[in-house]
Amino acid sequence: MTSRAKTIIFLVIFIVVATTAAVGLTQGLRRGTALAATVNGEAIYASELDREVNAIAGQYGINLTSPDGAKQRGEITRVVLDQMIEQRLINQEARRHDAQAEDPQVDAQLADIKRNFPSEREFQMALGERGLTLTELRNRLRTTLTMQNLMEKVTNVTVTDREIEQYFKEHRSEYDRAEQVRASHILLESEAEARFVLARLRRGEKFDELAQQYSKDPGSKSQGGDLGFVSRGQLVGEFERAAFALGTGQTSGIVKTQFGFHLIKVTEKRPPQPARVEEVGNQIRNQLLSRKRETAFQAWLKQLKAKAKIARFDRATK
Repeated sequence: MTSRAKTIIFLVIFIVVATTAAVGLTQGLRRGTALAATVNGEAIYASELDREVNAIAGQYGINLTSPDGAKQRGEITRVVLDQMIEQRLINQEARRHDAQAEDPQVDAQLADIKRNFPSEREFQMALGERGLTLTELRNRLRTTLTMQNLMEKVTNVTVTDREIEQYFKEHRSEYDRAEQVRASHILLESEAEARFVLARLRRGEKFDELAQQYSKDPGSKSQGGDLGFVSRGQLVGEFERAAFALGTGQTSGIVKTQFGFHLIKVTEKRPPQPARVEEVGNQIRNQLLSRKRETAFQAWLKQLKAKAKIARFDRATK
């Protein structure tokens, strides 16, 4: 198998787990009743499996009718079907343990993700670059959160203070805080608009009030343009250079980026600061808990698969 094929096979795992949770049995029935597998009596339809395999092939430019594509199809199909079986098992156990992620949990996770983007527009652009709709992202989040909920219910792991201290000692530099600025901005569509608003700022009008009135960034407009604290590498280059060059309380001139024209104000600065274990202990605890849970969950899932009644139908993987 080529290295490219191996890469595709590896990436299948994420794609399938993220997408198949939203596929119901009613969809399978509408597309046909040929079976690819059953999991504790629950059907995985061949049409579902074909849809996933074809989607992956299309995403990576594989022509499944070509000689090379035909060779890869069998391996891709086997990996996809394995992941669909695991996902069915996880969904069954999530229902049994009442671990399904509900809308409020999905909404909160989505809000956390959006906070990593300077604007709603950048968030939407990032979705587009990945070929995702908001509905698809919500489905992926629901799948991931359901799995996390189930992990917490079926695993029993702890992290000691000694483990935290040892990990911090070995990874101290990863937790040192880089220089940060707290920035606000007003995003405008044209340079003429930016000049108009800049003139009003120079006459002494309040930045936050003008942001609420004129900014085209829905993600920060209602907060007076406030983006919170940001570090280097979190913003597009032109914006970052302007923001970090400003002193506390200073406002920039017009800054052009791919998103439009910005007026930037820095309201607070934080110098670099070495981390202390007291400050990052909870973060490390959560990281170590996550790793331990993942290991324990995979062991639990392996046992679950061994006990499950799984039937595969040969035509699905030919």
